[in-house]
Amino acid sequence: MPYTLHEHTADVRLEITSESFSGLFSESVRAMNAVEGPEPSPEAVLRPFSVDAPDRVGLLVDFLNELLSLAHLHHECYDTLEMARLDETHVSGVARGWKTAAPLEEIKAATWHEASVTERGGIWKATFVLDI
Repeated sequence: MPYTLHEHTADVRLEITSESFSGLFSESVRAMNAVEGPEPSPEAVLRPFSVDAPDRVGLLVDFLNELLSLAHLHHECYDTLEMARLDETHVSGVARGWKTAAPLEEIKAATWHEASVTERGGIWKATFVLDI
């Protein structure tokens, strides 16, 4: 046989809760940092972001992938968000963080697998899977 198949676990499933839609974004960034475990440095950075998507789920997944791309490209890590605008299909603002010695590449992407965003009784919940 010219190939073999091997099972491989390379995903982390996250469930995020917040009292606001915007809080899901901030908590998701903190959760990604917990997965990657970056070391803070004294060199602070500000990185603008702007993402459009067709719905809330797409907005969160696309936003996380945008931040991952920016972090890998610029060798940065973000821990705080300043939202300029957030609605059902658009988010923009500035991510605050720090420079890293090397690009963080443990997380490859936020995926659509099991992705959801819901609100019940004033509590927002997001679920998504990170490909690592």
